[in-house]
Amino acid sequence: MNLPPYYARLSAMMFMQFGVYGLWLPIAAKFLTGDPATGGLGFNEDQAGAIVALAAAVGAICSPLIVQFADRRFRAQRFLGVLMVFGGILKLVVYTQSSFYAWLLLSVAFALLFMPATAIANALPMRHLSDPPRQFPLVRMWTAIAWVTVGWTFSAIVLNTNTQAQWLPPFFRGDEVEMAGAAMRKSVLWSGCLAIGYGIWAFFFLPDTPPNKSTDSDRPAITKALGMLRQPSFVVILGVSVLISAVHVIYFIQCAKFLGRVGLKDSSIIPTMAIGQLSELLMYVVLSRLLPRLGYKVIIIIGICAFAARFFLFGSVGLPYQAMIIGQALHGLCYAFFFSACFIYVDRVAPKDIRNSAQALYNFVFYGIGPLAAIALNSGLVKLLSKGEKTLTLEEFGPYWYTLGGISILALILFIALFRVAPENTEGKSS
Repeated sequence: MNLPPYYARLSAMMFMQFGVYGLWLPIAAKFLTGDPATGGLGFNEDQAGAIVALAAAVGAICSPLIVQFADRRFRAQRFLGVLMVFGGILKLVVYTQSSFYAWLLLSVAFALLFMPATAIANALPMRHLSDPPRQFPLVRMWTAIAWVTVGWTFSAIVLNTNTQAQWLPPFFRGDEVEMAGAAMRKSVLWSGCLAIGYGIWAFFFLPDTPPNKSTDSDRPAITKALGMLRQPSFVVILGVSVLISAVHVIYFIQCAKFLGRVGLKDSSIIPTMAIGQLSELLMYVVLSRLLPRLGYKVIIIIGICAFAARFFLFGSVGLPYQAMIIGQALHGLCYAFFFSACFIYVDRVAPKDIRNSAQALYNFVFYGIGPLAAIALNSGLVKLLSKGEKTLTLEEFGPYWYTLGGISILALILFIALFRVAPENTEGKSS
């Protein structure tokens, strides 16, 4: 397969966009709720959930209003660069804070910049790809490479000393640094520095992507994007994404703590979770070949099934911890076959001049409504299963993960029953 034009630059964009998130998100709940004696911030479960999920939700909810300017007024690559530079500055500021309200407000402010940038990063390649179902997964796979690279590099340099390679997951070992919570917090500092450098690079070096000219200039882009709600298949995608996004966010809220319960050292958590991104990398290559052959419905069904399988495996807490580590590999199917297929499908059914806004509308659900549901569900389950304690024991994690598996099965049933693939939207395309 010939690589698409601008492949190197589009891939670098994906690498840095999600490297900014992958540096701190997997371990955020760990250092946010960690013991202040080891450098953690000592926040409770609800406070950590608000910083991880509520901030993202607010950013995603406001994202469509922000992104509509990129659709018709600004060059997408420059708008993206400005958002990321200011987002990186906010990350540097939040790193110096220790109070919950400072973390929450600054995290919300960061999300108001990062979520629109993510919508643009998902939509921008589509402007330069001639065959998105085949080519976009080869660009998108660099998000997985980013999570593996930044996560393992950070763990090896910051969280370990005397690091040595080994054959078994997480593939290296070493002496864990003292004050692990304080060391984990440095991931926020790394993230801010990467975001600033990425934003400057994006502004000057991404492919020129001028604003789309609308054939219906009197209607705001976001209003036209909302008109897509008249398409039944798009509504089904959004509805099922609420359920899957909720359990996906909870995975990130609880997985680091769960892996600690099953026996992993703090310094091994990021590289262990990165096994999922290694699998995701492989799945993007597979997706580029299978999506044109199997179609959107079959691919998305496989992705939802992977979510259910992972949660039911995690719920079997009597298994050796190596089984839980191997279960991380299911993340590749979860993310690539569900979310990436949904991104491509949104581009397929959206009019050309509002594709940034259509992606922002999908992000509104994926990063906005889903995380809000995740906060409520996570808080309710923890209070129900932990008998009022702040965190779950290993045994209590069993019914916790089984509940999320049940929600995944519900999403699967609804999708199979209601989804029908719509024809491609050719509005604005040259004949």
